[in-house]
Amino acid sequence: MYMSKTFIVKGKAKMGINWVNFKKQVTAPKREWAIEKVLSTLGGNHKLKRFQIKIEAVEEQVGA
Repeated sequence: MYMSKTFIVKGKAKMGINWVNFKKQVTAPKREWAIEKVLSTLGGNHKLKRFQIKIEAVEEQVGA
């Protein structure tokens, strides 16, 4: 069983012709799963393809 951790994922997403910065806080057991959750959420909510999303940093939030 995995323990869930809180991650802050930062990056850019292409909205129209502009790249927009974003910062998402997600709960996931692993860093890779946090990235997958952000890609899935942005893709589903904003109809973005994965090549339109660039992940720049993933930080584990301490004390959450």
